Amino acid sequence: MTASDRNPVGGPGAEVDVCVTGGGSTALLAALLCARAGRSVLLVAPEAEFEPAGAGISPLVAPPTLGLLAGEGVEEELLGAGQRILGADDHGRDGLLSRWRYYDLPGIARPYGLTVPTGTLVQALLARLRAEPSATVRTGRRVTALGQDEDGVLLTFADTTAGTTGDGAGGGAEERVRARYAVAADGRHSPLRDLSGITVRDTPFGRPGWLVAAPVVPRREPVLLVRHPAPQALFTVPTPGDSMAVVWCPDREQGEALGQADPEVFAGQIKTVDPELADWLGEVRDRTSPVFRIDFAMWQAASWRRGRVLLLGESAHGMHTLGGQGLNQSLHSAASLAHAVDEALAHKDPTRVEAYERIRRPYVERLQELQWNTPALRSHETEPPRRGAHQDFVEVMTTLQPELAEQLGAGAR
Repeated sequence: MTASDRNPVGGPGAEVDVCVTGGGSTALLAALLCARAGRSVLLVAPEAEFEPAGAGISPLVAPPTLGLLAGEGVEEELLGAGQRILGADDHGRDGLLSRWRYYDLPGIARPYGLTVPTGTLVQALLARLRAEPSATVRTGRRVTALGQDEDGVLLTFADTTAGTTGDGAGGGAEERVRARYAVAADGRHSPLRDLSGITVRDTPFGRPGWLVAAPVVPRREPVLLVRHPAPQALFTVPTPGDSMAVVWCPDREQGEALGQADPEVFAGQIKTVDPELADWLGEVRDRTSPVFRIDFAMWQAASWRRGRVLLLGESAHGMHTLGGQGLNQSLHSAASLAHAVDEALAHKDPTRVEAYERIRRPYVERLQELQWNTPALRSHETEPPRRGAHQDFVEVMTTLQPELAEQLGAGAR
């Protein structure tokens, strides 16, 4: 634990420009960008420790996101720990539906995506945030009360490491922080969002998947691979350390048989879809993870802002894991939010913060709608697919949102 972890800015009753709640990469990037804009920042994480490097899942970080992270000096660190992804192949019942490679796309700055452990990204951003003189990091604190007026917010935090009270709040001494803006980047079940009174609509995709982590199949190209004969869908994603994530979405009858997540049943079911993969999983069964069920869902906050409280990342929206868009869009939103907050503070004009929701929310919700209407993600219909699962996402996986690029003053790719 560093000195900045122990001592918040100004101690109890601190006043800062921006207070960010959350301990993931989205919260850390937002805090870092605000601090590098010269704003006093307090990041408060509910957990006692941050996710360690190498830990967590390994979602795909798309080229536009890598560009944003390169600007903060973390790209080389991620390249050393990640697995490069060259593109995507989508197969239907009768063969290949679509194939694309990053290096074939005109004007793209980075001809690859990168699967990288979330813990590695967290630690890279955390190290840089701690190096900022205007930033303070606090851990093991949960927001328990919120007050607002026209000049800012008053946040009350309780210690989550000192036991709990009867209502589930931390049992330690309370601390209060005054901030001109508060950012709720504390996840799907965000306490700060709930305290602000913003509601959320949660909709399950209704089609679960079963996940296995295993050594990568030898000599396969490092691409996102989808086999969707309908109604089944099989996704494989290369991950760091010569490994891969395999997600199997069976038909309803097969799903019932997989209820206990039996590895042999899992391999047997995918054999008709990808025989080579099924045989390989049999060969490496002693190096394969248990089978985990995943229930995919989409959620949308009724608003991304209430007064001077702004929602960010999974506090505002949730997506299917296809193409790692939950992480990518959250990090893009962190850049937009930090820019809008800095503009509002610089011009002493709270209305300028509205640019964040105006630019990002319609774009994210259109992407959610696109995912919702992708048959491989939601449908048990047996009609053969006409388009690849990734085919409608090529642009969003390769290009920064034009309105965001304009807001940030960046190029489109």
